[in-house]
Amino acid sequence: MDVSRPPSDAQGDSLPDDRDLEDGGLELTPRATDDVARSRPRRRWGSIAVLVLLLFAAGFIIHQALGTATLFFYNADEAVAKRHELGSKRFRIQGTVVGATRPTADAVGFTIAFNGARVDVRHTGSEPPLFKPGLPVVCEGRWDATQPVFDSDRILVKHTESYKKANPGRVASDKP
Repeated sequence: MDVSRPPSDAQGDSLPDDRDLEDGGLELTPRATDDVARSRPRRRWGSIAVLVLLLFAAGFIIHQALGTATLFFYNADEAVAKRHELGSKRFRIQGTVVGATRPTADAVGFTIAFNGARVDVRHTGSEPPLFKPGLPVVCEGRWDATQPVFDSDRILVKHTESYKKANPGRVASDKP
């Protein structure tokens, strides 16, 4: 038998070479259990907990940002039809101011109308300088839980064509 080559089977494939076992090259003594426990990689539970916490926080922030970034916009007639569905959610309502305003100690009351529906609005905060009856407005707020009133804390007023003509330098042109 040739000692320089590893043994092979009938098809010429190499068989496992166990010649180094004769020289004592392979250590087969059983290890103590303490050595095995120490050699196992430690799980870093603290790192995993921090990672899970960070993922949860990121998910919560994204959910809150997407949930509050969109304020729905309804015409007065749509808002009246969806009043129970909207509940106390914040949204924008659009209509034209009809009649006179009704100032109180801490708010101003007025009515808006759109497509035959009327909505009483109680606004707290400052009124825009151009706010007056007959102009379309967008109010931001929510339905009052006890009365059929829309509680607003922000009013947006669009400039009319007459304002644009009287103040051409203050309003951007629609044309490029």
